[in-house]
Amino acid sequence: MTLSGMETLLMPVFMFLLMLGMGSTLTADHFRLVLRQPVPVLIGLASQYGWMPLIAIALALLLKLPPAIAVGLIIMGCTAGGPLSNFFTYIGRGDLALSISMTVILTLSGFIIIPLMLLIYIAPFLHLSGNHNLTIPFGKIVLTLFVILVPVGLGILLRSCSLTWARRVEKGGTAAGLLIIVLVIASAVLREAGTMSQVDPLIYLAGILLGPIGFVLGYLSARSLGLATPQRRAVSLETGVQNVPLAMAIILISFPPEIQADILVVPIFYGIAIAPLAALLLRRY
Repeated sequence: MTLSGMETLLMPVFMFLLMLGMGSTLTADHFRLVLRQPVPVLIGLASQYGWMPLIAIALALLLKLPPAIAVGLIIMGCTAGGPLSNFFTYIGRGDLALSISMTVILTLSGFIIIPLMLLIYIAPFLHLSGNHNLTIPFGKIVLTLFVILVPVGLGILLRSCSLTWARRVEKGGTAAGLLIIVLVIASAVLREAGTMSQVDPLIYLAGILLGPIGFVLGYLSARSLGLATPQRRAVSLETGVQNVPLAMAIILISFPPEIQADILVVPIFYGIAIAPLAALLLRRY
């Protein structure tokens, strides 16, 4: 499963739009809220960076996934945050301020934490692979994360200068970014329909199970620590909804083309599955 040259070029575009839109939602009040009420945010951070990588590596081992596929699954499990979780939290009547605060902290902390988690969790699969190209380019990953933080900072700066323009960028940037994600995934699915029909069902299962298990464990973690229902929903969605664009950007920028196709399989399946799964969860609860 591969992306076309045009789709590969669009990746930086929609990452910029999504992160700019997210940055445009932020004010100093969000950061002050984290300082005043750090416990819910810390629970969300522990849930996301604790549960999701462990779920990913457990699925990879239990389903005996090929090393390159497992690497894609673990990258998906380690790339936390993103505006989609804020959108689902808003629809699901969760604590939106908490969701946005968690997204911001996850994005900023990911600059350090994501490379460390990949170093820890992916290392065993590198030794299992006979493909010598399957290495983790940590320098490129760190650079990718740093570049992604730039539009977030620009969005915050824009909101501090003009609330009107910030709201326009928030709506337009987020909508455009999400639209490009849908188009890229839909194009890949239509073009690779024959290939997808031959993919091992266990690989589908890995992409589908990652989100729901995260939803459940995130919610239970928040409930066990006494958070209110809106906060539980925010933590649950922030845990299970991963940053698909970030995962795909890391893969496309960091890994050589000859192994990108295998590593991209699970992130694409996850991206296809997460929206209807989250919609079903919200409809139920």
